[in-house]
Amino acid sequence: MLVTASGCDLFDGGPDTPPAPDQLTGLLAGTWTLIAAYDSALTALPELGPLLGPLRETHRQHADAITAIMDPRPSAQAFGPSSLAPAAGDRKAVLTSLRTAEQNGSRQAAEVCLATTPARATLVGEIAVARATHLEVLVP
Repeated sequence: MLVTASGCDLFDGGPDTPPAPDQLTGLLAGTWTLIAAYDSALTALPELGPLLGPLRETHRQHADAITAIMDPRPSAQAFGPSSLAPAAGDRKAVLTSLRTAEQNGSRQAAEVCLATTPARATLVGEIAVARATHLEVLVP
């Protein structure tokens, strides 16, 4: 008796096609970049902790929320905390640098919000708004 396995890819021999990256991958990477920028600023000017600490924590919460809805979910190491060299300059230079990073991050989140699914738009929109409000705090 001869048994054939038609329509089965088991013996295909080709590599498995990896899943396409989630459309929130760039937003998550940008969020971790913002976290690293805040860590860098706090290393350079620890006295800014009361001002910058809550903003950094907001970005950490956003990273967790984005990761929770991604499919496939990235590994913890994929975008984990990275470090930048300590921020250079005085208070004004550091705040100006963070302000620019927040403006870019807000723009990125707004673009993703418009392109994402309705189910994700609320979260991504809230992230865009949060980043925009950070600009009010980061006045040099």
